[in-house]
Amino acid sequence: MKIETKKQNKNQACEIDENTVSINGIGPFCEHPRKENCWIYNGRMPTSNCWIFVNGKNVEIHNVIVYNPDARFSGHGTAMISDIRKAFPESHIWVDTWNCTRPFWQKMQHEGFIDSIANDYSWPCINTTCMTCHPNRGEFRRRAFQ
Repeated sequence: MKIETKKQNKNQACEIDENTVSINGIGPFCEHPRKENCWIYNGRMPTSNCWIFVNGKNVEIHNVIVYNPDARFSGHGTAMISDIRKAFPESHIWVDTWNCTRPFWQKMQHEGFIDSIANDYSWPCINTTCMTCHPNRGEFRRRAFQ
């Protein structure tokens, strides 16, 4: 799939990278400097951003984050994933998900923002303090994680 991009004007572009683009009017997207077919969506910065990998008609979403823990569960992630759907309305959008984020992605699938969750198996996250993914880890071994 050829991505239809439009260079944004200087008022809309990132100060760091004037080569940002919009895709179907949604942006800014910056091409990842080291990963092939990867775009970083900064349209919701400084609150949140994510990466997308485009492979033909398939779009995989990675590294979704709402930076401030106090801003989570407030609709920022939903708005960002909604933007990705608007940027790629005809694509099959999918994710892999950790145990602790599965309810969010199930909601995104139910609302039609993504088409599928690829993994149907348990996948604990990397945050060893997460009680959802690591319920049997002893308290004495837990450290703060952000």
